[in-house]
Amino acid sequence: MSDVVIRVRGEHERQVPAERGTAQVVVEAQGPEAGPVRAEVEAGTAALVADVRALHDPDAGPGRRHVVDQARSWVEQPSFEGRPQPPVHHASVSVSVEFDDVARLGAWLTGVGRFAGAQVRGITWDLAREHRREVERSARQDALRQAVERAQDYADALDLGPVAPRSVADSGLLGHRAVPMSARAMAAPGGFSEADGGLGALLAPDDITVRAEVEAEFVVRRES
Repeated sequence: MSDVVIRVRGEHERQVPAERGTAQVVVEAQGPEAGPVRAEVEAGTAALVADVRALHDPDAGPGRRHVVDQARSWVEQPSFEGRPQPPVHHASVSVSVEFDDVARLGAWLTGVGRFAGAQVRGITWDLAREHRREVERSARQDALRQAVERAQDYADALDLGPVAPRSVADSGLLGHRAVPMSARAMAAPGGFSEADGGLGALLAPDDITVRAEVEAEFVVRRES
């Protein structure tokens, strides 16, 4: 009798509390003249960045890094009842600020309104890099253990005996639909602005979902 091949997929999912948060802050201004608008944005951004740099001192706070990643300026030409109105000049700068402490991030967000023109547009969550690797490794191993269990369940139902692994691959590499392992960083709903007062201190980020899938082939050796 020929060998029997059993193909299975194993998966595992873990929910892990967020450890790191990145706030996307925009400093913006508008007005009738380009020079004062740019100056206002530059001053607000400089004050915010100076505050963030102080947090990067290991002895001062939990800030991990910041990136000033986009600067924009444009002119809006409004009209009223078909008649042109004075132009409105706009300027904005985007700053990403990453924290290693979720609670301290919330406390910092509470004070963002003290920087002229600053608003928080969103927050993304993640795990510390080394911890993420550990969680992903554990999830992959648990997914493979489930694949072994499933294969053996099929073999037991057919009274075939113990299974032996023949091949193991990330999902999709054995010719099936690919659903790769991923870690999803959930964003907090909405944003924060000066009007939010102390709401930053109430942050409760979603857990990070770490999911792994593997595909495996097992064989049951049958004597001829």
